[in-house]
Amino acid sequence: MMNVLACIVTEHDPWLVLVAAIICVVGAWATLQLFYRACATTAIERAAWLVLTAVIAGAAIWCTHFIAMLGYEPGLPVGFDPVLTIVSLLVAITGVAGGFWVAANGSQRAAAALGGAIVGLAIAVMHYTGMYAYRIQGIVTWNETYLSASLVLSVVLSAAALHVSRHARAARRKEFAAGLLVLAIVGLHFTGMTAFKVDPLHVDAAFSNPAALRAMALAVAAVGLVIVGACWASSLIDTRARAEAADALANMSNGLVMVSHDGTVQLFNRRVLDLFDLDPAKVAIGMPFDDLLGLISSTQGWDAARSERIASTQGRWRTENLAVRLDHHLSDGTVLNIACQPMDGGGAIFTYDDVTEMRESQKKVAHLAFHDALTGLANRRRFADELSKLAGARFALLLIDLDRFKFVNDTFGHAVGDNLLVAVADRLRAVCKDVGQPFRLGGDEISLLIVDDTGSAIEIGEEIVRVLSIPFEIGSEMVSVGCSVGVAFSDTETDQDTIQQMADLALYDAKDKGRGRLAIYQDGMMEEAVRRRRLEADLWVAVEKGQFELHYQPLYQLPDRKVCGFEALIRWQHPENGLIPPNDFIPVAEQSGAILDIGGWVINEACRQLAEWPDDIYVSINVSPVQLRSANILQQVTKALADHQLLPQRVEIELTETAMVESNGEIAAALSGLRALGVRVAMDDFGTGYSSLAHLRSFELDRIKIDRSFVSVSQTDAGAAAVVRAITGMARDLAIETTGEGVETEDQLSKLISLGCGTAQGFFLGKPVRSEQATRLARADRPATGGAAREIA
Repeated sequence: MMNVLACIVTEHDPWLVLVAAIICVVGAWATLQLFYRACATTAIERAAWLVLTAVIAGAAIWCTHFIAMLGYEPGLPVGFDPVLTIVSLLVAITGVAGGFWVAANGSQRAAAALGGAIVGLAIAVMHYTGMYAYRIQGIVTWNETYLSASLVLSVVLSAAALHVSRHARAARRKEFAAGLLVLAIVGLHFTGMTAFKVDPLHVDAAFSNPAALRAMALAVAAVGLVIVGACWASSLIDTRARAEAADALANMSNGLVMVSHDGTVQLFNRRVLDLFDLDPAKVAIGMPFDDLLGLISSTQGWDAARSERIASTQGRWRTENLAVRLDHHLSDGTVLNIACQPMDGGGAIFTYDDVTEMRESQKKVAHLAFHDALTGLANRRRFADELSKLAGARFALLLIDLDRFKFVNDTFGHAVGDNLLVAVADRLRAVCKDVGQPFRLGGDEISLLIVDDTGSAIEIGEEIVRVLSIPFEIGSEMVSVGCSVGVAFSDTETDQDTIQQMADLALYDAKDKGRGRLAIYQDGMMEEAVRRRRLEADLWVAVEKGQFELHYQPLYQLPDRKVCGFEALIRWQHPENGLIPPNDFIPVAEQSGAILDIGGWVINEACRQLAEWPDDIYVSINVSPVQLRSANILQQVTKALADHQLLPQRVEIELTETAMVESNGEIAAALSGLRALGVRVAMDDFGTGYSSLAHLRSFELDRIKIDRSFVSVSQTDAGAAAVVRAITGMARDLAIETTGEGVETEDQLSKLISLGCGTAQGFFLGKPVRSEQATRLARADRPATGGAAREIA
């Protein structure tokens, strides 16, 4: 080492050594900057940058060598062989080109060191080729120890420089790598010069021209500085461009990592570090991508198996040029969308998007798509999906319908109704627990699927009926609704539509039998439903083709037993099934809406027939609550009276007590309108419903008809006779006429007369007859002028 220092100090011009040192440092820095740029690119672009790197590196090394050689002062005249001098430059450029190519393109971790070793050999070959171009008047000898040492220094330090530049994670690895390369060049030169010894011969003064040699040195230095300066400028420009690109990358909302075909990181942005909470000092361009994944694994706390699986998967995407996009869940709940996009020439770009909020929003949207926004229960769409999954399985389906939900909405408002549905859903969840899944199908209609424990379906259904019958406290209101439940059991052959129809029929049966109860689908319900649907279709045909007719049951004035009126009773003359009584088709007509057309025809036909009878005869027409709720009832009655020129008092509208109990505002308004028109109102089946006495005060009735259940036993049952006596007495005091129904014997008729009943009807007095027979009865014992038209008051 002391010999090397002595060589530098005593045998060299210090100013030229300084110039050589400057050229060497600047050249090494510029060379590595260009090498970094080459490593960050691929294909043709990488090749171009590597050529530029080799030219600049070779020129810088060559200039360093020859400036230092010019500064060498052996004390003898010297000269240079121009051919070998140029050859040494070419050796330097081509040699380092091969080394940098291996370091940049090698797929193994040792490739950088191997490429550096090649660069070190190129430096050595250039140096000793240049030494052979050195002409001096003396005998040259070499110290093999220093010569070997120079080779080792050049190879080892150059290998270390490129290895550090590619794989080191230190924050100042670029400066460290440049320093190692400078030491390789300087160490080789001055250790090699220490090995160089010259024994002088006869000196020819003309052999040497010191001024020319110094000029050559300055020219070489100038050329070197120009080359290195150009490289430095290009490096600065590229650095500026990369800095701008880095700023753009840093401001990206997603993380980005570019990986070369050899598996090294070529580019990354700050967002990657933030997403994975990585230490910036540990992440560097040129590091293996697997090492970056290892750092991510460490910060996320993944176990070895998961880390290996992720590294293997993402490595396969890159090596097999797969375009992939998938979600990855981090330990802190963050959801990253990872995308791998292959690049031309090998390698891939990985992007990392934080989609946590997006996925949460998508979950909420998906939840709303399959759940009811008000109650949180699964909705009809989810119900259809779940039902489709049960094809061929055994399960129980419960349909639940709140019994008085419309009343709650009408009475307390929709806000209370909504809160009631929420409370109902909470009670259903408590009842079902893990046994079944409830669904809100719409309005107050709820279904329940029970798959694994179908044996408990009836028990759960009954518990639901019990629980929902308990009043709800909604704000300041106490609300009572109750529910009806229909249950159907599916076997392996029952399809989805059929099981729903079965449950719906069971629910209809529960409602039909009084609500607030559970009904199970029974064999035959489906066939009965089919019969009702066929009957409904036939009803509309009957309306269109006029297949209805009216029969008239006479009403007799008591006690003289004189015909005073008729009750109009509809009959359906079916072309295939014959005469169908009203009890068989009126409920169907009410449900289908056909009752409105049928009822309008009945009103008009009864009035038409009444116009042919004596003026003291009246007609009683049964109307449905459905008719009274429609806006057409007053118009139909008014038109019939006008068309047939009848006094309104000759028409009596008859409805049941049950219809009055369920009366709403529309029915009450219709009855008031009829009475204002002058039409009489009668209550049928009096005594069999609720609050009969209250109805006598609430409704302005013209007649009450005593139900046949009292009339049939009034002559033998003292209690029934007392009821009839009380009814007739109250009616007399309230100026309401009475009619006894279902008279079948003389004793029953005599009893009604004795109890003060005003009129009577029944099979004993007369069965329902067609219009021709009714006309004969109406005109019997009356003047032939019956049926004369009167002006309507």
